[in-house]
Amino acid sequence: MKSQKVIRKMILNAKPEKIWHTLTTPSETKKYMFNCEVLSDWKVGSDIKWSGTYEGYKSGERGKILEIEENKHLKYTSIDPNFGIEIKPENYLHITYDLKGVGDKTELTTTVENFNGNPNRLEHIAVGWDNIVLPAIERIFNS
Repeated sequence: MKSQKVIRKMILNAKPEKIWHTLTTPSETKKYMFNCEVLSDWKVGSDIKWSGTYEGYKSGERGKILEIEENKHLKYTSIDPNFGIEIKPENYLHITYDLKGVGDKTELTTTVENFNGNPNRLEHIAVGWDNIVLPAIERIFNS
């Protein structure tokens, strides 16, 4: 069976603290995450919500913070009720950001997993991350 994870690594021209700020600040997430602002108090077990509109599509994405270590690691669940998937725990995606300082740069590893064997969902998410989210993050730091 093909991998049920989307894992991407990139080197960004900024220290982990600056990348972390971009990943967790509403005005910054709008720049790369489909024009959506993230809202959370950034504590394990807390809600995480995405709010915004992208090409006429209103996001309702939401989840919970699973793990967090400031400037190093963030893992949260996520589901978009507008995507037509039943809202139940096993259908939530798990999204992880790992930041590793490399001199004055940062290696950012993003992992999206828990597709429950649905190749269409995996492909849809991979295309969005590969064509919109990750290139936009790269432009913020590597332009």
